[in-house]
Amino acid sequence: SYTWKYDGYPGNSLVTFELFKEGNKTRLKLTHEKLETLGDNSDFARENFVEGWTHLIEESFKKFVENTSI
Repeated sequence: SYTWKYDGYPGNSLVTFELFKEGNKTRLKLTHEKLETLGDNSDFARENFVEGWTHLIEESFKKFVENTSI
């Protein structure tokens, strides 16, 4: 887990990554909480975070993992 803060805005949100073994695969659970502490700004709407994290995990992270050799 780590805290997520935006300069110039109050509050800290909390991002947690959990990994679970499921057979020969790994499931990632991402939780982003305490968004309400960031203040009343439409940029911090839950839907924006869902869209951002979905893009990051399903597209960017997937490309990174698929193109990284161990």
